[in-house]
Amino acid sequence: MALSFEKQREEIILLCKNLLTASVVDAVVGFQEGGIEGMALPYIFSEPPEAEALVWHSRCIPHLSRYLIGRKGKTAIVAKPCDARAVVALAVEKQLKREDIHIIGLACDGMKDSESDGLPACVACKVNRPPVYDSMIDDPDVAAKTGTEKQPLPEGEERAHFEGELQKCILCFACRQACYACYCNTCFIERDVPNWQPTNPDKGTKRVYHMGRAMHLAGRCVACGACDNACASGVNLKYVIQELTDFVEEMYDYRAGMDLDKEPAMLTYENTDQEVGFWGGDAHD
Repeated sequence: MALSFEKQREEIILLCKNLLTASVVDAVVGFQEGGIEGMALPYIFSEPPEAEALVWHSRCIPHLSRYLIGRKGKTAIVAKPCDARAVVALAVEKQLKREDIHIIGLACDGMKDSESDGLPACVACKVNRPPVYDSMIDDPDVAAKTGTEKQPLPEGEERAHFEGELQKCILCFACRQACYACYCNTCFIERDVPNWQPTNPDKGTKRVYHMGRAMHLAGRCVACGACDNACASGVNLKYVIQELTDFVEEMYDYRAGMDLDKEPAMLTYENTDQEVGFWGGDAHD
């Protein structure tokens, strides 16, 4: 796979140089070396020779779409499939103008941790080529993915598992800061609160935060795993968001970031929409 990464990297560098030289774009957002344990860092540059510092390997973990918000001029982004999906979702939600972004799509077989094991989100991923792009740097060695089957929690243990994950949380909001979809200037959990925070947040506050965030991401998550990667405490509540994502796709045939022309399921209503409770109940038209 290393040779494939290197070949893609050469094509990325050449393409970025050409885009900047021809003034097709004003800047590029990609990856550079410099992170801990070999992890790449975000890299923003605007001069063709600076493209030589670009890297592409199995530790290009950071999610890049957030770096596009608020930028002036046209920007190219070196995009893994999840990055590209996030760009599409942000454009649909009117946070980006599609014409201001040049998506350099990459075939991606998944990122790895410092032990060379696949990251959980990448192992479960079913999209290894961007659904929307302006330029595509493919890799024939990257086979179509099917992802992994969900492993349901043992019946009767759901609540205990959820509470156990909450216990790990220190409410640092790293998951929110890493998430492409959390772009509100003031988060709902921080409205009407004093300028001090307790050093040991209560479980009720953590429950409200994580369940509120899950509801805000219903039908919007692109399964990039940025929340997992950012969490220093090892909290794993992404499965709740994934259940909501699957529920929205099953009920309303919508997956975030796959189609520029399709409105988000939670922002549209039709008389033919089915109505059913997330935790069960009979669907009816």
